[in-house]
Amino acid sequence: MGKVSAMPFGGKLDFLTQEQQDELDTIGYTGKNSNGVKMGRVEYLNSLYPEKEQFQLTQFKWDNGNFIEEFILTRVIIPQK
Repeated sequence: MGKVSAMPFGGKLDFLTQEQQDELDTIGYTGKNSNGVKMGRVEYLNSLYPEKEQFQLTQFKWDNGNFIEEFILTRVIIPQK
């Protein structure tokens, strides 16, 4: 529910800056951005470069007390004219 990492565990989402990764971690943990505004992970990711890329997040493993959730993150790069 907090820190987001790529597989294998601990990997970084290399298309995000460290600041963006930190913000995504905050949103994943609290459900709010660093300004306290309620926001979801996908909403945040889609707000970064809305004309260039879009994201979809599918959860396939839920927290069963070990604080681990797993998702498939799909990133679609929109062709530019």
